[in-house]
Amino acid sequence: MQKILRRVATAERVASKRSKAKDLKWFKKERKEESEEQNQQLEMVREELKRAKQAIRDDWELGPLAPRLDVGAWDGAKGAIHEMRFATGARVSLAMRNRRCQWAGGAYNLNLAVGDRVVLVDGPEKGQIGKISRINHEKAEVTIDGLNKSNIRLQPQIRLPGDPASFNIELPLPISSIRLVHPIKDPATGTTRDVVINQLVHGNMVSDRVTGKKRWSRIVPGLNIEIPWPKKEKPDVKDYKCDTLRIDVEDKTFVPTLLRPPMPESVIDELRNRYSRFRTRHDPEYIARLEAAEREKQDRRKLMDSMRTPLQEYHRAERERKKKKGKPRLTLEMLEKIGEVMAKNLERTRNAPGLSGAPSNLTSSTEVPVPPITEAEAEAEASTPQETQPPPST
Repeated sequence: MQKILRRVATAERVASKRSKAKDLKWFKKERKEESEEQNQQLEMVREELKRAKQAIRDDWELGPLAPRLDVGAWDGAKGAIHEMRFATGARVSLAMRNRRCQWAGGAYNLNLAVGDRVVLVDGPEKGQIGKISRINHEKAEVTIDGLNKSNIRLQPQIRLPGDPASFNIELPLPISSIRLVHPIKDPATGTTRDVVINQLVHGNMVSDRVTGKKRWSRIVPGLNIEIPWPKKEKPDVKDYKCDTLRIDVEDKTFVPTLLRPPMPESVIDELRNRYSRFRTRHDPEYIARLEAAEREKQDRRKLMDSMRTPLQEYHRAERERKKKKGKPRLTLEMLEKIGEVMAKNLERTRNAPGLSGAPSNLTSSTEVPVPPITEAEAEAEASTPQETQPPPST
């Protein structure tokens, strides 16, 4: 038992080491990819900055003779951001996300939602207010309607005729560069005005055991004022001519009947897996193919039985002959001879030296009763000659 426990402990240690080594390898691979992506983006930023400085220098020195930059792939997209810088982004660690979301309650239970009014506290648009349109929890970033816009170049390969070379969109901002704005009533003056909230904490947190979701309220510490969550706006859905009407969707166009299959055979095969080993209902073609294969096996087996050597043929004939003859029977002469032998053996045993004084009630002519033979057995013996065996020698 102790040996088994030691083996189990050794196996657990080996499995733990393998798991740790695998996790470390995966972590190093991810860190390497992130580092390469960050270096690539930094190199692109440095290259763009270098080109911009060179363009300013050329404009200052050459004036109208300065080389043009809005040609080729950058035609009409001068000053725009490369699409690779916009499409890719490095992974943000949990510590960085918590630092960004520290004022809003942390990265896990963020006290911000889509529709909140926020103000920018960093950047060229500092002091402007806008609504949150999207929250990226993986990077602790938010997108604000109408703020932090920039031009993104569109690749010439994916442009359609008439499309501009660049498009203007909102770029995401870290949560640390914004603050929540909410109207609060001043108890001294009684007026309601927008207030910038620099700190939010959780309150009345409830966890639903069924769904696993959490609900809580956000509170301004010190003032103990609860900030309500923004109302979810219903999506503005537009109707088009190609849309299916609700009356057509609810109209019952299919009526089940026993006169024909309720669905195509191909759909039935997909639902019940026609290739399953546990299937009990099969197509006639499949059953005919299996029966043909079984008949082929039987024919092959018969062919193997027909190919026998002369010795096998002799043994087969002997077995058939013995089977037809049946089991051998003892004749009356055999039974009488057996009775005589048994009587002699019994007399010899009694005449032994140790049993000379024993009483003797049997004579040497003791007869053994013979079982009666029925008429059917007598007729069978008369019609079929029976083989006799010589009595054993004494």
